[in-house]
Amino acid sequence: MRGKNKKGKIKYGILTAAAAAVVWLFMPFHTIKGSGEEIYVGGMPDSWPFEFYDSEKASYQGILPEILDTAAGQADMEIRYVNGSKEDNRLSLAGNMQVDAVWTMGLTDGELEAAGLHKGKTVISFQDGEERIDICLAYTKSMQSEAEEALEAALYRVNEERTEGLLVQYAKEAYQGEKNSVFAVWAAVLVLMIFILVLIIYMIKKRRQVVQLAFRDELTGGDNFTAWKKKFEEQITDGNRAHYAVLFLDAGLDTISHIYGYPESEMALQIISDICVSMLADGSEAMSRFNQFYFVFFLQYTSVDSIKKRVRDIYASIAEAMKSRQKRYFLDPHTGIYRMSGLETEPLKTIQRAEIAAEFSRNHYVECTVYDEMVEKETVTGYAMEHEAIHGLMHQEFVMYLQPVIEMESGSITGAEALVRWQNPGRGLLQPGDFLDVIKRKQLTGKMNMDIFRQGCRFLKEEADKGRRMRLLFNFTVENVGDEQFPQELDGAVSQYGVDRDQIVIQLNQLVEMSRSDIFMETIKKLRGFGFHICLSGLELDRVFFEYLECGVDYIKLRHDLIRHTNKPEGKKIIQSIMNLCKDLGLKVICMGVENKEQAEYLKGIGCSYATGFYYYYPVSQDAFDRL
Repeated sequence: MRGKNKKGKIKYGILTAAAAAVVWLFMPFHTIKGSGEEIYVGGMPDSWPFEFYDSEKASYQGILPEILDTAAGQADMEIRYVNGSKEDNRLSLAGNMQVDAVWTMGLTDGELEAAGLHKGKTVISFQDGEERIDICLAYTKSMQSEAEEALEAALYRVNEERTEGLLVQYAKEAYQGEKNSVFAVWAAVLVLMIFILVLIIYMIKKRRQVVQLAFRDELTGGDNFTAWKKKFEEQITDGNRAHYAVLFLDAGLDTISHIYGYPESEMALQIISDICVSMLADGSEAMSRFNQFYFVFFLQYTSVDSIKKRVRDIYASIAEAMKSRQKRYFLDPHTGIYRMSGLETEPLKTIQRAEIAAEFSRNHYVECTVYDEMVEKETVTGYAMEHEAIHGLMHQEFVMYLQPVIEMESGSITGAEALVRWQNPGRGLLQPGDFLDVIKRKQLTGKMNMDIFRQGCRFLKEEADKGRRMRLLFNFTVENVGDEQFPQELDGAVSQYGVDRDQIVIQLNQLVEMSRSDIFMETIKKLRGFGFHICLSGLELDRVFFEYLECGVDYIKLRHDLIRHTNKPEGKKIIQSIMNLCKDLGLKVICMGVENKEQAEYLKGIGCSYATGFYYYYPVSQDAFDRL
């Protein structure tokens, strides 16, 4: 009923019950007719069982209010307590003359006097240890003397039995509260014990789950690298080490992630993991995912040919799985193999050597490579080149060269193709064939292409200031076109230099893995929307080609490997057919790699629009281009 108020005063109530029969003082009995007045009283918020505010009933309760109500009823008065408060504000109410009386319990004589109160006669008196407690009403000056006398007389008439009954009643409530508290404590203990038991069971199960998670790859569901190392240390011993090989598999999933997004690469990782696990010998071999997109194995083998055959079998199973799931791409896996000897005991060292062999496989476009000193030496040299390339991009060592584009009809230079050269401080001027593989491996092609594009925009601005207008053709790769921000990035660079977008031709390669992604088609549409021209390098007459046409292609570029067949009747027929098709479709043709007069005259005769090649000009620096 009283909530927190009661709990804080149990001791006080028990003391009161013990003192119930101790001295009760009453005035001599006499009769005074009631006046019917309202008496305003300030209450104590938390002095159970004497006086407290019951928030549920919104009124003051306790021994003193009940005695006061009884006396007021006899004196024909009405008691009104002011609004309840969490704070004891009796003195403040009395000092402001907002109440007529308050009970003196807990107040000193000095406090009563300072508030302008004078005490009535003692109503209740009991012993609290060595201290004697006297409780009476204290009145403010607003209390009429007649009303005070009538109320005091009525308080005297409240018989001793009634007062003792109230004390016993609250004492019983206190006891019952304590009894309920004991039951509540035992119930709480029981609930706590049950909770602890449930918690222990939960923690045991959770520990098992944690142990499982500690050794399980959250993506593939197979062994993670921690589990792989544990099995490596348990399974491979000095006695069998020479019959094991560590493999490092790079399935090319970083490229898949870049083109199609991480969810697609995750799906491919799952497929590869499931296939490889099914091809392991139970208990004696293991594999795990390593560094996001790669896999490591330790496998038993009897010869180099046997381990290479297992690698080929893995490749074949992966390819079949991708085909059965109708994936839009093909994987280009490379594997490094490290045959263990009796010296290696550290798993990471064996993986590092297998990874070096896998890097060699990528660089030389072979399926798998067995590690040896020659492989390490050449690969480490490639690593040095990679660091130089990163440094070169940071310090603008990659510079734009220009291959003039000739208008076939007039024979004049109408523009140029932007090419790249590397002005390496230690190695001199390097051709693309010397460094493009390194740039691709480090996935720096996109950044390099953008650097060349910005150099081209600056060059076009400088030429425009000289009164010379031309178009530049820029090469971009999957890394660029796969970036959804690519069109905005190009548009921003053009705006920075104030170049007309009509002077920019964006060249894209018609790659199967690139062109079948909706992302690329959307990118081309955005480029066209910004006002750039689009050139398609190569011609493959399939569904993808027509999708490109729908996006808005302006030019078709025929590569050198096709142009060199103009000396053959079959080659001429093919090129003539392409020219006719492009003319019907409204596409302009750029023929690259023209090397002699015969090729130039033939291409001009069948309607080729533009050409480049050594027959006309070699690639030159920007300064040299101005002198042409």
